[in-house]
Amino acid sequence: MIQLNEVHLDDRITHLAIVGQLDVAGLHAIDVKFHSFTAARRRPTLVDVSALEFISSLGMGMFVSCARSLQRYGARMVLLNPRPEVEEALKAVGIDQGSPIVKSVEDGNRILFPTS
Repeated sequence: MIQLNEVHLDDRITHLAIVGQLDVAGLHAIDVKFHSFTAARRRPTLVDVSALEFISSLGMGMFVSCARSLQRYGARMVLLNPRPEVEEALKAVGIDQGSPIVKSVEDGNRILFPTS
């Protein structure tokens, strides 16, 4: 089971949290909603993945797709506080090159809003 939670949405930022397993079933459950909250909003995005238990290659693809869409509009996506096994998987395929991984909201905000 998976949940996509809205933490904070406004004209400046999209802050979401993903809870559960982002496997094939999880991807099908949240993919469209995740794209609508991220790529479609075109706002800097902070995704809390601290409660993400597992991520498949398809789930990673969702992150890459949305991060690329955001970059086209001058925004970024940052991943917040993944579990060690999830972070290892993300770094193994280079996701952190396009979507930095941070340990705190403050660090994420420094990347998303470097001149603030």
